[in-house]
Amino acid sequence: MNKLKFKKCKQCKACFIPSKPLQYVCGYECATLYAKALKEAKNAKEWKIEKGELRNKLKSITDFKNEAKKEFQKWIRLRDKDQPCISCGVFETKLWDGGHFKKAELYFGVIFDEMNVHKQCRKCNRFLGGNELNYRDGLVGRYGLEYVEEIETRAKNTRNQGWNRTELTEIKEKYRLMNKI
Repeated sequence: MNKLKFKKCKQCKACFIPSKPLQYVCGYECATLYAKALKEAKNAKEWKIEKGELRNKLKSITDFKNEAKKEFQKWIRLRDKDQPCISCGVFETKLWDGGHFKKAELYFGVIFDEMNVHKQCRKCNRFLGGNELNYRDGLVGRYGLEYVEEIETRAKNTRNQGWNRTELTEIKEKYRLMNKI
């Protein structure tokens, strides 16, 4: 005995018996409306992609830099998750930052240098201006004096380095992927 299989129309939601195996709608009127809806959805998806591209074209270098810094600093906090604050040694606090030893505003070349950025409590990073002397002592204690001198030399040599959109996008994507691992 052959049972009739009912389907639900994708357009009007009425039950119907399809006359063809891949029939999704109950009739001509619903087929027309369904095709129109699919076309609009496709156009909306294409517009969303185009809008994203246009939005990227309007972004400034600072916007790209901030997006890259966000992903980079998130990775730093994950890398150093078992370490205390590099400046004051506290293990427990509600908010952590990715603090720069050589300030990002002054030393452009080491903004994304993994040697220059470590997990730092918000108090030291924001309210104590980076707590730079204790940060240096923390780096010397953790890695040694040569490490600190290398950062200082690198910061001095690349102080005026600029970043372009492509480099910043690559940095953002690199650390976004690393944050997922």
